[in-house]
Amino acid sequence: MPSPLPDAMPLRDALRGLRHAVRRGGETFLDAMPLGSLPGPAAGLAGSVLREVGSIAEGLNAVASGFARIALGASDEPLGSLQGLTGRQNAEDAFAKGIYAALRAVLRRLQAPSVYISETAARDAYLTLGPHPQLGSDEAIAAALSLALSDAKVLRGASAGDADRLPGVALDHVAIFAVMLWLMSDRSDADDHATLDAATDLATALASEAGAAFQARDAGQLEALYAEFQSHV
Repeated sequence: MPSPLPDAMPLRDALRGLRHAVRRGGETFLDAMPLGSLPGPAAGLAGSVLREVGSIAEGLNAVASGFARIALGASDEPLGSLQGLTGRQNAEDAFAKGIYAALRAVLRRLQAPSVYISETAARDAYLTLGPHPQLGSDEAIAAALSLALSDAKVLRGASAGDADRLPGVALDHVAIFAVMLWLMSDRSDADDHATLDAATDLATALASEAGAAFQARDAGQLEALYAEFQSHV
């Protein structure tokens, strides 16, 4: 019997981390890399490569980015509704890929495209919640997922300039809130990108309220915000 294929998601994350580090001028972000999820030999190799990032010339940026893109796979495919997602087979993988793509689009809208997004952390966050039907409504699922994504640090490596885009609030909270509003919205495939932009703008307007709920870890308040504003997207 052939050996099962290794989990590709942590490797994609490690490559994204390498790309992120090179773009940030050769800084190392080993704390952001999911090396513990890789097989032993792969983790050792990836760790060695990442430790050498500081010596990579700026001219190699395009090469590293191109190599990473090859490994990223089809992460840009839109998700369906939140309720439909949780009913899928292997929903954790679909969730992680979709959250990665959606967060990347939201960060572009927020003019902070260089922030590192961990697909592995998104999958881990999904898996911490167990069977989603036990959580109740879509709004309750969204609130639980929001806190789990925040706890898992799905967004990492924001620069001071990135953080200054939204003074007084956490960039990751606004981005997660926007994606959840979008997931629960009534949208067509043709409207996917425009709806995500609208959700990002609404999340920015509600940054103080949403941020306070994240800071307090108040799932009930997040659920109430989602229930009140999802129809406005």
